[in-house]
Amino acid sequence: MSENRAKNSHYYKNVAHLSELDVYRVLELFEVTDPCIQHALKKLLVSGGRSGGKDRAADVREAVYSLQRWQEMRIEDQAGQPGERTYDAS
Repeated sequence: MSENRAKNSHYYKNVAHLSELDVYRVLELFEVTDPCIQHALKKLLVSGGRSGGKDRAADVREAVYSLQRWQEMRIEDQAGQPGERTYDAS
């Protein structure tokens, strides 16, 4: 095992049992369960590489929008709960 891999083992997943990966398998392997983050990652992983006329810039904009919505939702969830704020959008 390389020194980098040993320090960052959480970035590595054993996929020896798989012959190929798709976006959904990656999300599952890394336990990405939030829909906003899932959407952003899907957009970034295949940015500009799908049919439908969207270029990389459009996909990145949509990913940013999804992540901004994630931030907004954290704030919405914490509204009216003083002392329990765990996320700062600034």
